[in-house]
Amino acid sequence: MTWFALTTVDFDGCARPGLLLEDGKLSAPAELGTTTVRDLLDDWAAALPLLTGLAEAPGPSLPAGTRVLTPVRYPDALLAVGANYAGHLREMGLTVERWATMPYFHRPPRTCLVGPGDTVRIPDTTSRFDWECELAVVLGHQLRNASPDEARAAIAGYTIGLDLSCRDLLRVDNDLKIDLARGKAQDTMAPCGPAVVPAQFIPDDSDLCISLSVNGEPMMAASTSEMLYPVDELLAEISRHTTLVPGDIVFTGSPAGSAADHGGRWLRPGDRIDATITGIPTLTVTMQEKP
Repeated sequence: MTWFALTTVDFDGCARPGLLLEDGKLSAPAELGTTTVRDLLDDWAAALPLLTGLAEAPGPSLPAGTRVLTPVRYPDALLAVGANYAGHLREMGLTVERWATMPYFHRPPRTCLVGPGDTVRIPDTTSRFDWECELAVVLGHQLRNASPDEARAAIAGYTIGLDLSCRDLLRVDNDLKIDLARGKAQDTMAPCGPAVVPAQFIPDDSDLCISLSVNGEPMMAASTSEMLYPVDELLAEISRHTTLVPGDIVFTGSPAGSAADHGGRWLRPGDRIDATITGIPTLTVTMQEKP
């Protein structure tokens, strides 16, 4: 079977689905017309064989420099799971254990989500802008009160998510003690992409290597084997409280290696992040000042 990943590209000023092939070539098949990646995920059972056939007989390649956008531009929900890696708990000075209640939260997707490139704007309210690299799961079927097996079957594919954080804005001096909106959900703080790799090409997500570098300097090196809640279990748990629908994206937690673990090496304008996870194309983003 020919390997491919599903992208969204800027095609003559319009966002169109694109296919990224193993040799790095990118195409926007005419057979997909004016549909979107979200449309394809809404009927993933029919879309997958269509995309597989197009990958086996790809059309003309898009020009070099074609802009790649975040793959799913308008999901109904973008969620993130916290406290899911032993190493990350350890670096925060917390006990390494599965919490009795798995923490997760919603992020406003239309302003948070961006694709690769010079896309991230550092908020002018922070001096401690940090990175987290996460395996991101994209849904292809609805989930509600699902079993782990049902959750596994609902996964359309995988991509990379960067859960960027204003560490100095997360903790606040009020009775709530935490502000996730200012700390994690400002504009451009959830880069995602560059492509969704169908689940058939990543049959086992339990031991994928995760790495992240800043300006070529290694910062993170871990494995999804460190997850306290594996992917199928965390999706099933979320579905007990939140109905997940096709196109929804779940960031599954970050391993150790954040800026505080590197002497407070916070992100600055001009810094480039390269994030890789086994089997998924590298996500590269560059920090910019907020206009």
